[in-house]
Amino acid sequence: MPSKSSTAGRLSSTLLFGLAAVILVICIVYAPSEAFKASGQGLAIWWRIVFPALLPFLVLTEIVLASGFVRGLGVLLEPFTRRILGLPGLAGYVIPLGLIAGFPAAAATAASLYQQGKVTSKEAERMAAAAHFGSPMLLTVVIGTGFIGSPALGLLLLGIHWLAGFGTAVTLRRGGTIPDSSSRFRSSSTPSVNKGILHLVFSEMRRAQEEDGRSFGKLLGDAVSKSVQTLMNIGGYILIFAVVIHVLTRAWPSFLSQALLSGLLELHLGTYTAAKMALPPSLLAAWISALLGWGGLCALLQVRSILYPAGIGIRSFILYRMIHAAYACLLALLLWKPVMRWFPGTLPAASGISTASVNSDIIGYTLLPTWEQIGDVLRLQSLLLAAILAGSICIALLLRRRKVR
Repeated sequence: MPSKSSTAGRLSSTLLFGLAAVILVICIVYAPSEAFKASGQGLAIWWRIVFPALLPFLVLTEIVLASGFVRGLGVLLEPFTRRILGLPGLAGYVIPLGLIAGFPAAAATAASLYQQGKVTSKEAERMAAAAHFGSPMLLTVVIGTGFIGSPALGLLLLGIHWLAGFGTAVTLRRGGTIPDSSSRFRSSSTPSVNKGILHLVFSEMRRAQEEDGRSFGKLLGDAVSKSVQTLMNIGGYILIFAVVIHVLTRAWPSFLSQALLSGLLELHLGTYTAAKMALPPSLLAAWISALLGWGGLCALLQVRSILYPAGIGIRSFILYRMIHAAYACLLALLLWKPVMRWFPGTLPAASGISTASVNSDIIGYTLLPTWEQIGDVLRLQSLLLAAILAGSICIALLLRRRKVR
């Protein structure tokens, strides 16, 4: 029987979302043309940035999960991810996927692993929170090149984003805020002195393939169907928040308030508005880094729509995002002068805002990557993911050999 507190919590959340829906409908009816333009902006972001950046990796993840590769990698990396991050070895695939493809792919993978019974709900929640990153396409092509007009600054923002995310995961692990996980969901193949580690890895991969049992045609169809459904949910949130941000910013005429409001609600529109602010490049980099670390309320709801149906909460996400934002802002301020000194002329010294960004209207959002840029970044992301996974495997094998000796 549900407790009174849980029933009251569900009732309050239902009333809150119901009231928000009514207000949204009223705003759309009051200004239908403006709402239509804002929804078109959100649709452009989803179709030209989110969809092509995520679909290949979502489909790939479903295939490698069924092939047993992720579980085999988890057996190999278990001691090191537990020691450093307090996470199961399966995080050795989820976190690199979040780094390269972005947080929706990582959250979907964490949910699949929990549904397969390989991690606890708390482990899945923590893996998704630790792997909550913006994609390289967003940071380098969209923000760096399109919004700010400086690809080098986009690369710097990407490095800061990654370092701050790792620092957040390590800080929470060492700070003792993460309880030890239950062992009943851990991998059934634990390394022992009688079997080599590679034997255990391939044994776990075979077991995963036998448990799945689908043909490749069936697997591919299921992977595409599930991935498109996930992307449709994400697109719905982006469209709704595009309308909400436009309606709310009309009520706050102050430009700073608009930038703060947009950043708190949605990542793409928040960083676009931030790039139009008249700030020194160092402060602009710190501000955008903080927004990237926070991720936006829209991103949190996207992750919730992926994790909640699987029975996974998002209680730790707020803490992760706040620490990530603080670390990213601090790193940007600390690294700006050293990077300017080490790589003179690569970063904007006076103003990092391109003329196109300043003169563009936020409703006429046209600073989107071309299809050629999307293809180039996807190839780079695929190579980076393969390199990170290959490097993780080599390091794990090397450290295990030294440990045996």
